[in-house]
Amino acid sequence: MDTIEKKHGEIMVLLLIRGDNYEKIKNALADIHRHAKLTIIGKPKIMVPEAADELLKYILGNIKKPCKKACLVKIEENAPRAIDKIRKIHPPAHIVVISERHEPYPYLIEDFPKMPPLKGYYKSKGGDEEEDEKEKNGKPPKKQKVSKSSSVQGKSKFKHKKPKTTTKNKK
Repeated sequence: MDTIEKKHGEIMVLLLIRGDNYEKIKNALADIHRHAKLTIIGKPKIMVPEAADELLKYILGNIKKPCKKACLVKIEENAPRAIDKIRKIHPPAHIVVISERHEPYPYLIEDFPKMPPLKGYYKSKGGDEEEDEKEKNGKPPKKQKVSKSSSVQGKSKFKHKKPKTTTKNKK
């Protein structure tokens, strides 16, 4: 087996994502990452729509309608887990899981590095920590409290300090 298709001793799975436009494909990728919690490896690659349709015909037998745009992406998870997680979300594009048991898999792995990258897709980095914290504790992380000190109100903390007064009664 080629080292390209191995990650942590397991064979990587490919996702074929077909859609009407690249915005829907990018939204589907975000859903895969955020909601299905699948680990995308590297950058998604643009695939010729006609080739994506041919691949789908080979895997499924027939297709309802041809796609206008398509991309291919590698994920870390195995095929059964990917299928199970993708079924639970409703992405705005058609997603097909392609594993090593499909005949075109080695050819796709070989062609993957030669495909142009999908521009404009970036893995989200900001919200993941918050989501991870929520999963661990079962509740969202505590937000930092913003004190309403004089510095927040535009005043310096060090101006206009009142002298301390004592309340002792002197006789």
